[in-house]
Amino acid sequence: MAKGELGEVEVAKLQSLAKSRYWSEENAQVAIEAFKGSGLTKVAFHQATGITARRLQWWSRRRTAPSEEEIEFLPVPVTTTETCSGAEMEIAIGEARIRVGPRFDAEALRRLLAVITEPAC
Repeated sequence: MAKGELGEVEVAKLQSLAKSRYWSEENAQVAIEAFKGSGLTKVAFHQATGITARRLQWWSRRRTAPSEEEIEFLPVPVTTTETCSGAEMEIAIGEARIRVGPRFDAEALRRLLAVITEPAC
């Protein structure tokens, strides 16, 4: 089969996938690999199979996003206030930057962080 072509059996399977409301990871892999291997544009692939470009894009992003197993937390050494007198600390959360000095109010900082990290409505 030449690049830019899909076999009849493959097209039938992909058309069946297009009609399915829910996909498993395996279904998504089949569709994404078929699209990449076909050499077709997203429009031509959609016309041949019924699988939308939006669905391919959503699954491609989902499959490349880091999974929970890939996230790694590293230990951070913490020193007491006596050894870092006069030092400032900066906390970055997205675009927000918070600077605190050595005598900051821990409870006020906790309340502020709770507001900043709260999901938007």
